[in-house]
Amino acid sequence: MAVLKLGKMVMGSLFKKPATLMYPVIPRAWQERTRGHIEIVIEDCILCGICARKCPTKAITVAKDAQSWTIHRMQCIQCSCCVEVCPKKCLENKNEYTAPSTEKCADSFTKPAPAGAEAGTGAAAPAASHPADGTLKCGDTCIYCGICAKKCPQDALTVSRVKKNPQTGEPEGENIWSVNAGTCILCGICVEACPKKSLTIE
Repeated sequence: MAVLKLGKMVMGSLFKKPATLMYPVIPRAWQERTRGHIEIVIEDCILCGICARKCPTKAITVAKDAQSWTIHRMQCIQCSCCVEVCPKKCLENKNEYTAPSTEKCADSFTKPAPAGAEAGTGAAAPAASHPADGTLKCGDTCIYCGICAKKCPQDALTVSRVKKNPQTGEPEGENIWSVNAGTCILCGICVEACPKKSLTIE
């Protein structure tokens, strides 16, 4: 009897569709909320390195000298931390998984040379201190609270508030706000953090 039941089940399976998906012949329909892999729009990236510093598994490497952004796929845990902290919103967590591989892979993206750059010199493009045109400026509404300096990922800002003399009550010195133009990458984090909206990129 057992043989008859087994034979009936085997014969029935020959004429039924498979219970599992025929991957990769039939691609899977991913859910919108699925976290698959990180993609970057390298043209919008300013190579600030915030994503690399915030990555809990150190899966991202940013090389300013080479103008490159690299992610090690096997180290990435798709937590989207880099996506959340990116000041230029050039990172996105796509819902498709990376292709299976027997070896650890790393995808590297190189920022294209700016328009008008000299070609054929053989020299690597220098790292741009200002990936975007403009200058960071501070307006008259600044209260020298120092929040912008604390938020700056490059430590490019210096803020010093005048202290009053405890005996006379008179201010000593002057309020100072300064930016290191060679270090500032114009990421705009300080502009968003300023409580008085005194900072602008012009």
